[in-house]
Amino acid sequence: MKEVFCQSVFKRMMYLFFLFPFFISAQITDTTYQSKLKLDLQIFDFPYQITAAETVGKGFFSSYANPSMSQSLYITASVYSGVHYGLKSAFKNKPRKPKVRSILQVSSIVLSDFLLFYAPLGDGWLHEEYHRAVLTRFGVNSFNQMNTFPVGSSIISVNHLKDEDLERFKSNNPADFVRMSAAGIEGQYLLIDQLQRNNFFHQQKLHHEVQYLLSTINSIIYVSISSHSKKSNEILDEMNAKETDISSRDFTGLDMISWAYDLFHPDEPYNARGIHPSGLGIDRYRKTEHLEKHELKYLKQQRYWHCLNLLSPMLFKFRAISLKNGFSGNFAFRHFLTSFGTDISLNVFLKKSKYNFVFVHHYYLNYKHLFSSIEVEMLDYPLFYKKLNVFLSPRIMVGVQPNNQEFMTSKADFLGLIGCRADFRIRKNYFSYLEVVAKTKGWVAGNVYLDDNVSIKMGFSARF
Repeated sequence: MKEVFCQSVFKRMMYLFFLFPFFISAQITDTTYQSKLKLDLQIFDFPYQITAAETVGKGFFSSYANPSMSQSLYITASVYSGVHYGLKSAFKNKPRKPKVRSILQVSSIVLSDFLLFYAPLGDGWLHEEYHRAVLTRFGVNSFNQMNTFPVGSSIISVNHLKDEDLERFKSNNPADFVRMSAAGIEGQYLLIDQLQRNNFFHQQKLHHEVQYLLSTINSIIYVSISSHSKKSNEILDEMNAKETDISSRDFTGLDMISWAYDLFHPDEPYNARGIHPSGLGIDRYRKTEHLEKHELKYLKQQRYWHCLNLLSPMLFKFRAISLKNGFSGNFAFRHFLTSFGTDISLNVFLKKSKYNFVFVHHYYLNYKHLFSSIEVEMLDYPLFYKKLNVFLSPRIMVGVQPNNQEFMTSKADFLGLIGCRADFRIRKNYFSYLEVVAKTKGWVAGNVYLDDNVSIKMGFSARF
């Protein structure tokens, strides 16, 4: 019955988003659209929300308790954009002394970004929601402890899970189980990417750099601590001592240790981890002592590769680099932990007039083999016809990844993705949008599906 209801809502929203633009009266006279502030709210994401509703089990609208990866990403990006825009406006020419103004502005941004990390809808919340999206995808419900405002807490959990759900999840979907542990940091780097795109293509000049650095350095430290035996053991022993009941336990402990462990042990039954130190339930958390010497070495290597995420001029306030013939450009390296190993990518941003492009070369590495793909995206291309005002953002990706997302294989599977987002103008500053994304089997950052999938997303956008 839930699925029939969701399909009915979906069909009606499809009609609305396709037909509504033809009734609008606003006309766009310029051929480009830049905004000082861009906000996105994704209302629907199918078929993920059907699964989320079934996982929560309280009707369609309960799916919003477990937002999709793109829904939570847009919310958090909008929150940071709104806060940074507000602070920029508040300190514009006040106080009059430039040095004093700069000190106050930087201090306020550092404080706000610190508080946002521990607040619902902030960076830390997004990290946990990316974990939860993978869990939700396979019918495992959970709770994001960031919703309790744990300011200053060093241990924040995704809890209220059942051992038998995790046992079933790993048995049936080992590659997704690996991806689950690494998904949090995946979300943080996609947030940086989204904010960088807004700043570069819309020339917003918002002060996101503190957030970039705090999030990147925090992630590097997290990977480093996970590979440090003494420190990681202290953290996990503290967690085990406090979490005597099953519902209070985190889903995985230290993300990176679990990620590495399950990469090397994809077929090991979940209950083989043994009994929790309290004697109740499964011992969920893996320590460095559970890793063989070569497995721990592999994890330690990732802390060095992870420093690649610092290689971008945009982290250091070089928001756009002027090139010849009216072009502007910029770049960023990314290092993601994936379901099969790692993704090292070079992201190149390029723009001129109404043409906005992102080119990405992905290098996918499992344990000993290299695979790759090329990705091209065009953003906000203006298309006007009579009363129809729309900005199109097509995207395509072609390449190969490890066969069946396996860590040890040398065999390759074809990876393909094609998608397009269309923003229809409703009023001067307001848009409705429809996005369709189709992909083959494979890992794509920000897409919760490792199998082949077609997703349809709808929402609203405001540009000021």
